[in-house]
This record gives sequence, C-alpha cells and structure tokens, in this order.
Amino acid sequence: MKGKSLPLITFEHKRDAYGFAVRPQHLQRYREYANIYKEEEEERSDRWKNFLERQAETAQVPFEDPLAQEGGAPSPVTSVHSTESDQNGIDDKDNKVVRPHKIQIWSHIRPSLSAIEQMMSVRVKKKKEASKDEHDGVKVSNGLAPIEEGRAAKGASEEDSEEEFYDVERSDIAQEVPANDSGSSDLAPNSDSQEPFVPWKEELECLVRGGVPMALRGELWQAFVGVRTRRVEGYYQDLLDQKTNTSIGEEVDASNKSLGLAPEKWKGQIEKDLPRTFPGHPALDEDGRNALRRLLTAYARHNPSVGYCQAMNFFAGLLLLLMPEENAFWTLMGIIDDYFDGYYSEEMIESQVDQLVLEELVRERFPKLVNHLDYLGVQIAWVTGPWFLSIFVNMLPWESVLRMWDVLLFEGNRVMLFRTALALMELYGPALVTTKDAGDAVTLLQSLSGSTFDSSQLVLTASMGYQAVNELKLQELRKKHRPAVLAAMEERNKGLRVWRDSKEKAGGMLTNGDAYLLEPESTDFEGYMSSQMVDAELDTVPSLKEQVSWLKVELCKLLEEKRSAILRAEELETALMEMVKQDNRRALSAKVEQLEEEVSQLRQALSDKQEQEHVMLQVLMRVEQEQKVTEDARIFAEQDAAAQRYASHMLEEKYEEAMASLAEMEKRAVMAETMLEATLQYQSSQVKAQQSPSPSPRVNQPIWRTLVMKKP
Repeated sequence: MKGKSLPLITFEHKRDAYGFAVRPQHLQRYREYANIYKEEEEERSDRWKNFLERQAETAQVPFEDPLAQEGGAPSPVTSVHSTESDQNGIDDKDNKVVRPHKIQIWSHIRPSLSAIEQMMSVRVKKKKEASKDEHDGVKVSNGLAPIEEGRAAKGASEEDSEEEFYDVERSDIAQEVPANDSGSSDLAPNSDSQEPFVPWKEELECLVRGGVPMALRGELWQAFVGVRTRRVEGYYQDLLDQKTNTSIGEEVDASNKSLGLAPEKWKGQIEKDLPRTFPGHPALDEDGRNALRRLLTAYARHNPSVGYCQAMNFFAGLLLLLMPEENAFWTLMGIIDDYFDGYYSEEMIESQVDQLVLEELVRERFPKLVNHLDYLGVQIAWVTGPWFLSIFVNMLPWESVLRMWDVLLFEGNRVMLFRTALALMELYGPALVTTKDAGDAVTLLQSLSGSTFDSSQLVLTASMGYQAVNELKLQELRKKHRPAVLAAMEERNKGLRVWRDSKEKAGGMLTNGDAYLLEPESTDFEGYMSSQMVDAELDTVPSLKEQVSWLKVELCKLLEEKRSAILRAEELETALMEMVKQDNRRALSAKVEQLEEEVSQLRQALSDKQEQEHVMLQVLMRVEQEQKVTEDARIFAEQDAAAQRYASHMLEEKYEEAMASLAEMEKRAVMAETMLEATLQYQSSQVKAQQSPSPSPRVNQPIWRTLVMKKP
C-alpha cells in the first residue's frame, strides 16, 4: 500500500505548487509538467517513507510519518505563520491551508531524521576544529562573544537541551552514527580520515538526487547544513537586541568603522529589497516581511564583513518558507559562511576564481561552443556569474532550483553548481551555436535556462554526466587560477590607494588655506604670486635656482590638483551616467512590465476567443448532428409511408379479389338454390306422376331439359 504523502497545494494559474509566480511565457510549459511533478512527488514520498521507517527500526526510534497529511511538517508556503504544535489543516473545499497567524522562531528536527543530522554534523565539527586555532582569543567583529565561546559558556545545560532537542537516546544514535569529529568533508567512507561508516549513505545519496519531498525539505536542509551543531542558545536574539543595547551597538559601529564600513549601511538596502522578495507570495505578508527583516539584520550583524548584499534576501526568503525563523538564520549562516565563503565579500575573490575554473571546464568539455562564443565576443561569465551568485534562484524554474539545492546542501560544497552549469551548457549548446551575435546568445541562454522544467533530467545529467568534476579537481583548478585573481585584485587596490593618497593630499592643501591654488584661473593667484615676490625682496633675496625649484613644486601641486579635479569630474560624470542609466532602467522596466501586462491581457483575450471558438464549434457540431438525426428520421418516415402505401394498395387489391370471389360465390349460391328448387319440383312432379293412373307422355323427358327450361 502506498504511503500517504503531502499533496501539492494548488494556487491560481499564475503560481506554482510552492506559491512562486510563474512567468507568463512559461505558463503553458509549466502546466504540462504539473502532473509530472505531482507523480514524482508521490513516488519520492513513498521511497523516503520506507527509508525512514527502516532507519527508525534500526535506531529504535519511535517512527513518526513525516509525509502523512495530519501532523506532518509545515507546508512550504505556510511555515512562516505556523507554531510548533500546528497541524497541516487543508480545506478540501477550496484547497487552501488554514493556520494560526503566528511566527515560529525555533522548532526541533523530528526524531526520525536525527540519524541523518548526526551524520551530516561531522563535517561541520571538522570545519570548526580546523578554524579553532585561527579564532582562539579573537572576538568576533560584531562585539558579541564568539559562537564557540558562547557554546562553551552554556556548560551542562546546553548538553541537556540537546538531549531534549532530539528526544531520543544518544546510545541508539551512536550505534548508528558514531560521533567522530575527524571525518572527511565528503560523503565517501574513508578509513584514513576516520569517517564514520554508515551503511545507508549511498542509498541516502540516491534519494537526495531523486529529490526531497516537500514535507521533509526544510528539516532535511537543516540536517544537511548542521543546524543543531551550529546553534548557540540566545545568540540570534542577542543579534536582534543590539539596537537596544547601547554598548554593544557602539562596539559594532566601531568594528564596522575599523573595517571601512559605514555603521549598518545595509539597513536601507534591506528595506528596499523586502518588497522585491517574492512579491505576492501568500506566506510573505506583513508578518513574513518582518521575519525576513529580522533574519537579514541578524546575519548582517553576525558577519559585518559581508553585511548584506543583493540575492541574500531571496536565500533568506526561501529558507523562511521552509523552516522557522531562527532555524533559517543558522541555515543561512552555514550556507554563506561555509558553502560560499568568500563569495559575498567586498572583493568577491572566490566568485571570480570559480568563474575562471568554470571557463576552463567549459573550454575543455565544449570546445566548439566556446569557439563560437569567442567569435561572437561573449564571455561565459556574463551568464554564469549571475547563476553562481544567485545559486540559480530566479534563474531556473523553482522545481529545478530546489532539486539542485537538495544535492548542493547534501554534498556540502559547490560541486553541484559547476555540474549544473555544465549540464545547462550541454542541453542548450546546440541552440547557442546557431546564434549570430552576442545579444542573441546571452538572451537565448537566459530564456532557455528559465524554461528548464525537466528537473529530473537536469539533476541526472549534472550528477551522472559530470562525475569527473569533483571537489579535488576544483580545488586544483582554484589553486591554479587564484594567483591571477589576487594579482589583478592587488593591482586594482594599488591604483585605488594611489588615487586615495592623491585625494588626501588634495584635502590637506585645502585645509592649509591654499584652496585657491585649485583654481588657476582665479584672480587671487596673481596677487598671491606678487605678494610672495614682494616678501622675498624685502627679506633675503633667494637665488634664482631656489626660485625655480619653488615654482616647480608649486607647478607640480597645481598639476596634481588639476588631475584630482579631473578625476573628481570623471567620477561625478560616471555617477551621473549611472543615475541616468538607473532612471532609464526603471523607465524601461516599467515599460517592459506594462508591455508584459498588455501581452498577458492579449494572450488572455486570445485564449478567451479560442475558448469561444471552441464552444461555437461544439455548438455547430451539435447542430449538425441534430440535423443529421432529423434528416435520417425524415428519410425513415418517407420509407415507412411508402411501405404503408404499398401495403394499402395490396390490401385494396386483395379486397377487390375478395369481393369478386364473393360475387362469384353468390352467383354459385343462387345457381345452387335454383338447382335445388328445380330438383325439389322434379321430385314432387315425379311423386305426383306415380300417383296418377295414366302416365304423362312427358315423363320420360330428361331432368336436365326440365332444368334448362326453368332457368331464367
């Protein structure tokens, strides 16, 4: 018997099963795959249920069906507004989720998933131990105690809370997954690195590549990232309370200033990006936006060197849709600090290195495609850069994005990013070779990647077709390309330092009261020179060489100030051009949105007209069928009338024959009566003749003659 799985929640036709908006140009294609997604969800739910049942039996943990409709994990589109004790109540009448409108801050991972979490937390502990020496005795830049110190300060109480967290005996879990901190970062068993051997690890990997059910995705992502191992009691709330704690806030501002950062300069950008995060999503209402604001603020204070950058709002929003608020914070921290360390810093060194690595891999795998792109003048990073920085969010359909994130978080590195990019190049390379210019190539690849609804094919091609692209090979390629990126970065920093020094020098001259030296055309310049000459004559008259040297110094200063003024003018011109471009982009975006809305309306009108034509065709077909039935009935009636006329004619003929026969029979009856009467008369005459004494002379006359004579 199949297990009971969480049904796909249906929204209006413009949103998918997760509540995300479907682009109008991809709406028809999504509808074609909707039933496929539903079938795949049911199949993977059955597989995961069987797997978790076996793990519960092995670990002797009371099994709770996480895929059942009642009492299961929160739905992806409503978990922001649920409490820990809420049930998945679904109204069958309109198929909408009904929940109390509350914010869930923290919840436990269900006991049936604790063995997986224990196994995945090994690599988190390894990374912590590897960076322990680096952070010993160093306070984090946000003014709070380091996370490790906070955990140590909890003492035995934290251990007790961990016991309550899983509600399961550690001895049972330890038998299944030994808590060994010196494991390998990858998932392959390695005796040299003392990686704990788990017999069902390969099966788990196959299940993850086949997709994680909607009901389990949030909790499994937390297990993959190691939320339990990362979490420190009260740390998240301390980050949020910094605005009310004056001393901590001052320390944070001082640390930000030491890093060259403005005090919490990211607040305004967060407020701008909040309404842009999945607009119209049913779960991100006012309470959802507030939770998103708290989550982004907490992370920016946790890691001020990164602070906040665009695309983090989509990561945080996605996590909030799948898990409670504090769980989402620790998951986001693990993703950005571990999985994508160096990606979202100011220099973005690791992102640049990965782009060079991907370019080399693409050149190695698809030489014909790369030659064509080089001919068009298209750089691979133009397209793949946004892929990597956004982790494919808003680049692929959401089913494909979530399937890719399943594998990415499970593997604990960025290998799946490269494999997915290579798979997309393989799928759409033949179409790219046919493009004629750079704009067509970039636009085509972006549009094709946005229509990659076959998530199973994408994950299978990425996972199985590019197994040679592993973490070891990527590390070698990164080591090869990182010096070039660092050298280019150092060159840019050197030029920036020279520019800043010249700018500071210009500022120093201004503070000395010689600001008019920046204006060679000023009338005060001649007065200044004449006064200097007069003073020199009144005092000791300097030699001609000293005067020439002094004039050279002043001329150099004037040239330097002129160059600074030109640079400043160029900066202002660049800023003005950027402002104009931004305004143009806004106008174009508004125009594009208006055109898209008009196209959507036209498509809707076309769809309505096609529907009307379809209805009219059905009516016409029905009328034709009725006419055909009427014609058949008329022909049948005519045939029936002809048959009746023929039968009537035959009856008339038979009637006439019968009347003729009756008349003949009447004649015969009259004749018979006449003959009978003649016979009787003859007999009577014979009797009379016998009685008379003298015979009549006419006695011997034949009887027939008598009859003939009497016949009228």
